[in-house]
Amino acid sequence: MLARRTLFALLALTLILFGSAPDVVAAQQATPAPTPAGGVEVVASGLDSPRGFTWSDDGTLIIALAGHGGDTQIQPMEGFTLALGLSSSVATIADGCATPLVAGLLSAHWVEQGWVWGTMDVAFLNGELYALIGAGGPSWLTPSSFSGVYRINDDGTMDLVADITNWLPDHPPAFVPPDYGSDGSLFDLEAAGDALLLSEAVGGQLLRVTPDGEISTVADLSEGHMVPTGIAVDDEGNAFVGFETTPPFEDGSSKVVKVTPDGAVSDAWTGLTSVTDVVLGPDGALYAAEMATGNTGEPPFLTPHSGRIVRQTGPDSLEAVVVDADYPVHFGFDTGGALYLAYPAFGPNGGAGIGALLRIDISSDTPVSLAGLGELEATCMS
Repeated sequence: MLARRTLFALLALTLILFGSAPDVVAAQQATPAPTPAGGVEVVASGLDSPRGFTWSDDGTLIIALAGHGGDTQIQPMEGFTLALGLSSSVATIADGCATPLVAGLLSAHWVEQGWVWGTMDVAFLNGELYALIGAGGPSWLTPSSFSGVYRINDDGTMDLVADITNWLPDHPPAFVPPDYGSDGSLFDLEAAGDALLLSEAVGGQLLRVTPDGEISTVADLSEGHMVPTGIAVDDEGNAFVGFETTPPFEDGSSKVVKVTPDGAVSDAWTGLTSVTDVVLGPDGALYAAEMATGNTGEPPFLTPHSGRIVRQTGPDSLEAVVVDADYPVHFGFDTGGALYLAYPAFGPNGGAGIGALLRIDISSDTPVSLAGLGELEATCMS
């Protein structure tokens, strides 16, 4: 039974292309960040696949780093080697360096594909910082740990607020796909009024978590196995949820749906491709990250360096604002309207050392191309 559950969890990796995250160290020295032309600034590079990020009230940039797995390797079947470790973290970014708030968190790396799960996102609610942490529980071969929502305390400790590992088995989705793991495949975390919303991607559920730890299903989005990923929330508490879809990630097969607080679901934006994140921009428009476009019908399906950030122009239309991106995974806007982009979603060696966070000016000439970035040197030296 354990081997079967393990296989399901590992197969989930073929559908949700997360990345990995950097080792952060206590003593770091900033080096000058390269500044490509075209309004693109490298905020931090040399990261092991950064994930979701946010800003505190004082402007501190805080990011989830999913880690790169670890030295404990388990191969339940040929082609599926899971490397487990404590390389994930929550960190601040300043002067090109990542400084840990909490380090040594769980990370799981599928060696053959280079994809990693760990700390996936961070969000503030009522002045408190929360982290969404996956790769915990029996289906991830870490039975003494828990996937869920954690509160980050000022002293660097964490409290488990929402135990997704033990909640999900009693609340399965309407459609249980063959790649479903009982601990879930967690992706995005967003504040919504007095609670938090999170996406459980492979199972296809949008969940609500209160600061007291109450967990409930806002909407079951499992029909068709669309794989919900990024979430944006408006002032009325409506959630806009994007979908990664499954191989072959056909162009135009994804969309964004609107989910009202009472769980009603309707299409908000169609004709998208392999969406990994959704954001409401400072102009009030919906933006989406497309992990790859121009995809093929044969493995590996996804086309390298073809990711985009797009702006909605109509119910089924868009305009590109950032192009030639390497598997974008999370993005957001600062208070000045600049776009910040974390990438790539996955990569060789668990994405070790190839991740970056960019600041992109989209206020003038768009789309902004990232084709000339190339391989970035690390902006911080230990």
